[in-house]
Amino acid sequence: MNLERTIFVQVPSYRDPQLLPTLKDMIGNATSPFLLRIVVCWQHGAEQDIQTFNANGFEFIHTASEEGATVHFLQLHGANIELIDMDYVNSKGCGWARNLAQRRYRGEHYNLQIDSHHRFSGEWDVKMKTLLELLKASSPKPLLTGYPPSFDPDTYPLGRQEYTAAIIFDSFSSTGVVRFRSVRLPSPAHGEIAFKAKFVAGGFIFSDGSFIQEVMSDPDHFFCTEEIATSIRAFTKGYEFYHPYLPLLWHQYDNHARKVWDDQSALPAASSATSLTPEDRSDAALRKTLALIGLPVGSDIEDFGIFGPGSQRTVHQYERYAGISFRLRAVHKQSLSAHEPVSSPEIIDENEWERSLIYFRTMRVHITYTTRCSSFPGPVLVSSYSSDGVRRSTRELSRPELKALSREGQVQYVDTLRAPLNQLPVRYAVHMRCADAPADHQLSIFVEEVLL
Repeated sequence: MNLERTIFVQVPSYRDPQLLPTLKDMIGNATSPFLLRIVVCWQHGAEQDIQTFNANGFEFIHTASEEGATVHFLQLHGANIELIDMDYVNSKGCGWARNLAQRRYRGEHYNLQIDSHHRFSGEWDVKMKTLLELLKASSPKPLLTGYPPSFDPDTYPLGRQEYTAAIIFDSFSSTGVVRFRSVRLPSPAHGEIAFKAKFVAGGFIFSDGSFIQEVMSDPDHFFCTEEIATSIRAFTKGYEFYHPYLPLLWHQYDNHARKVWDDQSALPAASSATSLTPEDRSDAALRKTLALIGLPVGSDIEDFGIFGPGSQRTVHQYERYAGISFRLRAVHKQSLSAHEPVSSPEIIDENEWERSLIYFRTMRVHITYTTRCSSFPGPVLVSSYSSDGVRRSTRELSRPELKALSREGQVQYVDTLRAPLNQLPVRYAVHMRCADAPADHQLSIFVEEVLL
């Protein structure tokens, strides 16, 4: 195993005071800092300038104009750093910043994709290289990823988390895109060196350098859609994902740096150098993501260019692998906790697969009362029934809901469901639990499925 191989490190930094501590800690904890080439998309204002780096021990080499951008070349303990100097008002989001840094890739053996607020374990470079190469014995294209354990820069290393986590499914957003969360990894079984993962994290990927060319960050992804799109694109291009069992780096999750969406929302439209609002960019990223996962977006996006899925696997195979159905808004029960992907899930019949899923549904229940009165005659019950006629739930309206129903003649509430296919409600019924209620006191019910 040749550990004397270069690492290309790409960092998007937006007005982040943790950028310099991150760079110094990364370089200081590397076994071979001279093998690091670090490219930072340095989006900043007057709070930072090149003199800030000089004052922190970085050696200034020179400044050049390359590809329409000003690039500062620095060194620290043998590591080479390139700062793409960008006024923060020109920022176009996370994907754009990653893409700008990645375009300076020059064939390094390895790739490390991070954020600008991290700390690193001792000899992290050797540890990452060694683990990745060991994984190649069972996987042709492995990558390390995950949400690193947390740290607080004010107390570090005290208080840092000493365990790693798995990324798992959390919920579907109102638009149908997957949200993630992290849970602590189980202890490794004998002989295991990493936990096979279903999703990648934008803030930590370690891979062969060729990953940058094959799965280059899409500049259209403003922020929230980045990780699911990258997961799909990487999987369909043959990559397999692994969570390390031991901490290799730490991440600051409560970073207080200014955010691009806050700054651009505060800027008058006429003074924004990017012309598009954060909402515009988020909407464009969402439309592209929905098209990528095969959901309707109002107009077809036929050509993703280099930012589309690969040809080694299909998006449908990824759904089976990750235990998700985007179209049905449903997940396999093992995707709700830290489980490695089920082996060969694609051999299961489609109908059987759909019956095995947990479906996420949100129903808005509207109840109307034809007679208004000062007080309601009795309790009101709402029941739901599945397709086999079985009553699946019964809910009694609360006192505030009864008052609203009596006063306004109508009330509504939201019913959030997670159920297998055969337990999803197909019918709702409402009735008063009061034998002597007047006959003209009629209740009617209307239910609609909504995305919240």
